[in-house]
Amino acid sequence: MFAAGYETTAMEWTYRISAEARPRVLGRIAQVFEQQMVPLRAFHMVTVAGLHEIAVTVDLDAELARRIHAKLWKQVDVVHVELREGAAAGGERVGIARAAE
Repeated sequence: MFAAGYETTAMEWTYRISAEARPRVLGRIAQVFEQQMVPLRAFHMVTVAGLHEIAVTVDLDAELARRIHAKLWKQVDVVHVELREGAAAGGERVGIARAAE
């Protein structure tokens, strides 16, 4: 039995992450999802001006999505994390477009 207000429906979530382009950053970011046993639906990355711009799409419940969001902010070299809620699992995917140079 879950406490009142506990959301258990899997939704599609996209994390937009900006991180310094340094060794092991990608591994640490992927490890946050792995530690929570969350399979990645999509992982897109481009490097612009010394920053990795990353979009990670996953299906999970709201509570876990917010916990992962907090854990990502604590990672070394991560400078910004945005969490976007999508539709019920199977909605439109979000990618990253390369900025005009």
